[in-house]
Amino acid sequence: MSSQMIQHAVIGLEGLSLTDQEKTWLQKHTPKGVILFARNVKKPEQTKALLADVRKHAGKDIWATIDEEGGRVHRMPWSPFNTRTQTADFGVLYKTDPDEAIKQVFQDSYEAGTALKGLGFTHNCAPVLDIFYAQGDPIIGNRAYAKGADTISTLATACMFGLHDAGIEAIGKHFPGHGRADADSHLAMPEVDADLNTILKEADAFPQLFQKGLKHIMTAHVAYPNINKEVATFSKYWLQDVLQKDMAFKGDIWSDDLCMKGCGMPIPQAAEKAMDAGCTVLLVCEPEGVAEFITAFSK
Repeated sequence: MSSQMIQHAVIGLEGLSLTDQEKTWLQKHTPKGVILFARNVKKPEQTKALLADVRKHAGKDIWATIDEEGGRVHRMPWSPFNTRTQTADFGVLYKTDPDEAIKQVFQDSYEAGTALKGLGFTHNCAPVLDIFYAQGDPIIGNRAYAKGADTISTLATACMFGLHDAGIEAIGKHFPGHGRADADSHLAMPEVDADLNTILKEADAFPQLFQKGLKHIMTAHVAYPNINKEVATFSKYWLQDVLQKDMAFKGDIWSDDLCMKGCGMPIPQAAEKAMDAGCTVLLVCEPEGVAEFITAFSK
């Protein structure tokens, strides 16, 4: 079981090139993938070389992912990544010119996806399917397309198609919804005080995108205490009963980063609990967390 856990992991890396320790891990305890952050990217040639080195040690089939939503969430400080339109601005345009908004979202995602593919990436943690909720913690805020699931679904579908046409797998996030959360799950364990009907109505973009070909979703480190006491990432109710059974999702379920404070438990325990709940991909982003994770499961 231990080595199997590592085969489900997508791990963060320390810097701009692989450390000797990371080379050993990639060869001996090969994870499912790697995820890059701002600390790993300085310029296109370096990023391309880093991912080529990852594949040299881990094999050509390893996944390579990144958070390139556009707007305030981007990692790479060069075009087209640092010049993209903020997600919420597409939602504003959609109110007056829906066709133009859809066209622009597709083009924006296609250009970003093509650039990602050229660097060696396989997946992108987008689109955001959370609703905009003014009273929620601003961690989502203008990363959301709109307040309503139908508008989100329409624009997120255009984003997904743009990425898919460029050869990049889209990862919809954060199931079943982070927009209403009262805290940033990087820093604390948020809760959503809403009933099941409200949450399902606001999460309707997820099943709409499943029908159009979305194969990957990321969980929310959020608890919905009126419905189920567990954080969604660790909840069989949300991941098996609602997502897989009711919404008929057949793809990969990514945990959000298990190093985040919203987990509320040590990383190895969080990984086991996420897998048990139904996650098929375990995201472990911080270098210290990666070391803890691999040490725990490589024995």
